[in-house]
Amino acid sequence: MHELPIMQSGGRPGEVSSVNDGTTSLPQRELLRFIDTVSGLIGTEPRNLLKEMWLDELACLDCMPEPCSSEWHLVTLAAFRRLGFTLIGMDSGSTQLWGM
Repeated sequence: MHELPIMQSGGRPGEVSSVNDGTTSLPQRELLRFIDTVSGLIGTEPRNLLKEMWLDELACLDCMPEPCSSEWHLVTLAAFRRLGFTLIGMDSGSTQLWGM
């Protein structure tokens, strides 16, 4: 599987870039949108877990979308689906996704 390094405008791997800064690729923007959207709802602690969830869904695809394809949103939708099932399956007393 291909590594999707998340880079900031300074270009250092591992630093999160802005979704709209113009330096990220379409797959990176989809990944960042997923992470930013979920983090806005449940907090920033599970960012690495969310990244892994999205990358796992990418790995499950029969064929990888082209770099400029509009089909990258399908990875994000699958990751949201997995997240939903994960949250539904959690004990109702626990609200911490990262504590799984």
